[in-house]
Amino acid sequence: MATLQTLPDVTTVLPLQPSGGVTTLAVRSVFYAVFKHSRLVIGVFLLIFLASAVTAVIRPTTWRASTKVLVKLGETVQLGPSQNQSKSIYLPLTPEVVKTEADIIRSLEVVKQAVERVGVQPEPGTSLAQMLAGMQLALTVTPSPGSNVLQLSYVGRSPERAARMVNAITDEYVDQHHRVYRNAEGITSFYGKQLHVLHKEMKVAQRKLRNYQKRQRIVDVDQEMLLLDKDVLEQKKAYAAFRLKMRGVTQKLQSVRAQVDKTPELIPYSEDFHQSPTLEGFRTKLAELESQRIGLLQAYLPNDRHVSDKDAEIASLKARMKQEEERPLTDTTRRHNDLRSELQKNAFTLETLLSDLHAREPGLHQRVNRTAKRLRQLRDRRYTVANLKADADEKAYAYDLYRKKQEEARIEEAMTFQSMVSVSVVDHAVPPLDPENGLLLPLLLGLAGGLALAAGLAVAVEYLNRRLRFEEEVERYLELPVLAVIPDLESTAGIARA
Repeated sequence: MATLQTLPDVTTVLPLQPSGGVTTLAVRSVFYAVFKHSRLVIGVFLLIFLASAVTAVIRPTTWRASTKVLVKLGETVQLGPSQNQSKSIYLPLTPEVVKTEADIIRSLEVVKQAVERVGVQPEPGTSLAQMLAGMQLALTVTPSPGSNVLQLSYVGRSPERAARMVNAITDEYVDQHHRVYRNAEGITSFYGKQLHVLHKEMKVAQRKLRNYQKRQRIVDVDQEMLLLDKDVLEQKKAYAAFRLKMRGVTQKLQSVRAQVDKTPELIPYSEDFHQSPTLEGFRTKLAELESQRIGLLQAYLPNDRHVSDKDAEIASLKARMKQEEERPLTDTTRRHNDLRSELQKNAFTLETLLSDLHAREPGLHQRVNRTAKRLRQLRDRRYTVANLKADADEKAYAYDLYRKKQEEARIEEAMTFQSMVSVSVVDHAVPPLDPENGLLLPLLLGLAGGLALAAGLAVAVEYLNRRLRFEEEVERYLELPVLAVIPDLESTAGIARA
């Protein structure tokens, strides 16, 4: 076996000649090295390919969800001449603006707020800081060429979770962008803080008024006082009429009782009268005396004592006759007086009515006193209620005023904000259908990488061998033509054939 050994050392550099033979020599050298070290090439290729295939199979599947955000720069007004109208345009995105927005999107505050909104918890053995750092690495921001749209992409292990997370990050980015550009310590924020304080004060004042009215059983003091004024007047009138009625019933009862006392209980029902025998005897006696007088007048003068005595006797008898009743009452029948019974019945009715009136009188009197007392209390507490209500109304007016001021400041800041960078969501993410890391790409990378690495390794091994392998290398090195080539005979049969 004969082999030409190179004479120069390792540092010797072969001169480069720009000719087609050099390229052919290089290709032949590569193929020579690959086929010569075919086992090494196959082994390295299989090792790389199988490693990439196993890695593609066992690695976790990732999903990429993306949202789009429109970023508008400040509005610029272009003033035209009098014959043309002025117009306003929005400037295109610049790398500085893209870098600024990307930093805001990947900021820890945005990612943290998005995690809290979605409710993601760290895995066991992983802290919150580590999880947030991993999410920041999984989040990418890419500008769309030729437009003012930024694409936010998030890679996750679940399509639904990736979509939710990138949507939450987008919403939090919009809020954070507004906070950063609008200056959180602006006039709107000042009014917001004052509104928070005034809202508490208003609620406290209203609660004091409500508790005081509830404790004093007051709904509307003015309306209640108006109603109580009318009620007290009507109750006093009713009570005065009631007292007059009691007095009238009392006097009527006294009059009926007096009539009952004057009215006899029994009255005559029937009487029997008979002729008086005494009066008959007096008449007979009178006739005898008159007869005697007449006889005396015949014997004496009218002035005579005998005639005068007889006249006196006759006069005395007539006087006695006048004293006697002509028909004396011999028998009388009595019965109960119906008038007295009716009067007593009326008296009992009046007594019952008077008792009822006396029983009702304290209640009416207490009601009048209670209503009058309530009216006095309301008059005394009206000023307290008025002060509490005025305080609550003042707090409510201040709250409403500051709310209007905040709205005016918000509108003013919004108009100012139009001249700054503004963002708005163009498209929210939906769960992706295809995973980010499929099997095809790792297998193709493993195939190409395995072939390239195996071929490169074979060429490197062959390059470290300093022997001259081809006629072209000999001619290049010696700068002389090759006259003959002695083949590399490895066996006796080969030598014999040669």
